[in-house]
Amino acid sequence: MTGELRTIAVIGAGPAGAAAACLLARRGFGVTVFESKAFPRVKVCGEYVSPAGEAALLEVAPREVLIGAGAKRVQAFAIEMGGDSVEWLSPRAGWALSRASLDDLLLDRAREAGAEVRQPCSVRSIDWRDDGAVVRTDEGDEAFDLVVHADGSGRFDPAGRSGLATGVVGHKCHLRVAGGVEGVRMRAGNGAYVGLIQVEGGLATCALVAKSQRIRAAGGDADAMLAALWPGYEPSWRTSAWLSCGVGRSRYLDPGHVRSVRLGNAAAAVDPVGGEGIGLALWSAGEWARRMPDRADDLAAAKRAFGRRYRARVRLRRPACRFGAEVLMRPGLVRAMWPLLSRRVGRGVTVRPWAALTGKG
Repeated sequence: MTGELRTIAVIGAGPAGAAAACLLARRGFGVTVFESKAFPRVKVCGEYVSPAGEAALLEVAPREVLIGAGAKRVQAFAIEMGGDSVEWLSPRAGWALSRASLDDLLLDRAREAGAEVRQPCSVRSIDWRDDGAVVRTDEGDEAFDLVVHADGSGRFDPAGRSGLATGVVGHKCHLRVAGGVEGVRMRAGNGAYVGLIQVEGGLATCALVAKSQRIRAAGGDADAMLAALWPGYEPSWRTSAWLSCGVGRSRYLDPGHVRSVRLGNAAAAVDPVGGEGIGLALWSAGEWARRMPDRADDLAAAKRAFGRRYRARVRLRRPACRFGAEVLMRPGLVRAMWPLLSRRVGRGVTVRPWAALTGKG
């Protein structure tokens, strides 16, 4: 396999796709982004970039650009159950910004770097060849030297879709809460947990994850599930409809073709309780953009090195986030840990190691 690598198709314009398009275009590659949805859009997402993803975020969008878009620094954390709460400061601060604003911002940065954006434009299929791939859309067929899958699932990669957690569904809406929301607030409940964070425009993102049996018991009523978790919640606070989707949970998947690369949730997915989804997407974009070779002869070696780095990145994050999610959905376990969580010394023993494992320490 010889020849220069010049043209890259990026499928999906979320954080992984837009960041990769921006960074690859800055290196001089011809990048075309295919995004099926019009922006701005609302996504089922916690809308928080953890400290582990900050460096990758700032590589694409400097601090002043983020602040201009309404992003805010977040360092306070709290775990709540019933009327009780325990609070602490994370060792490092993250960022809060709605996906509607973040996705728009990152895609604009990709355009400014020289990437071409096709939107809305849905990919229908990909014809894989030894020397590249032909991407088929309603607008026609186009050949590329490499395809980057950043669509959340990798559905066009020969290796297949990345995995979803079984028996668990994520729900998301925006709320207008009197007095606002301070920092990241997680509420534990039987078979469900919810996270809240303030974003721009006076709105708070509400991300609810529930097991199937809890959803069935509530008749699919997300407001009822939230009210059971959060004493005092009023459905009138909700400013948007509930959106739902599966919860990503998968090991790192090797791409199924030599001319294919997977980023973000299309490559590996961690439970959302750790707030690692956007950070992992951005990190993977930056990691691949730095490793992307100029010649096809070097592609296989670059992908192997990228895969090793990706596996190392999620080796501890995946079990740590899975553990956090399982604990928050077991109130008895949270209650047993509460005396330790409530003590200043105890928080260092119980919270800081988990924060370090998920990149917040």
